[in-house]
Order: sequence, then C-alpha cells, then structure tokens
Amino acid sequence: MKTLFKEGSLIKVVRSGSFTLCQALKDTPPSLRECPAEISEGIFKNLEGKLGLVVYVIHNRLEQAVGYRILIEGHEMFCKSKVATKYLKLVETAGDESR
Repeated sequence: MKTLFKEGSLIKVVRSGSFTLCQALKDTPPSLRECPAEISEGIFKNLEGKLGLVVYVIHNRLEQAVGYRILIEGHEMFCKSKVATKYLKLVETAGDESR
C-alpha cells in the first residue's frame, strides 16, 4: 500500500457518512477520535473542515504507513493510517506550487 500523506503535507478533515474526527478534550496528550458529526461540544471538539499539517509519518518494517502525527490548531495528535484515509483529504500536491 502506498503512503498517502508525506511529511509536510497539508490536509483537511472531512466527513465520512455521519461520522467525522473529533479531538478528545480531556485526554493528555490530545488524541483524535471517530465520533458522530452532530455531537455536542462538551467532551469532544469537532474538527470537520479544519486544516492540519502532517508532521511525522510512522512506518513499519515494510515501509508501509502505520500512523501519522498531525498538527491541528497547535496540537500534535496521532492518527492511525486507516482512519486517516477515511477522514483526511490532501489539500495540496507535492511539487505543485499552484495549489
């Protein structure tokens, strides 16, 4: 499987069906969770539509992406590769300055 995101990639959080990514507010360090898009702002903060930056790509021994460290609104959070392919969309293409 090819790595979808590279270090320095600009990404956007999108909705998949009726679910999206949320930030668990009470976790230390901050973490990403799958949650319903229509959730009340109390325990989770909805991140749909937010932009982020891929800071680090975690690979296994076969050089497949296992997870990503993503910077969103000043918080660096871990996201599994499977969740990233479902809820993250690449905003720019590497090497293309037109965006």
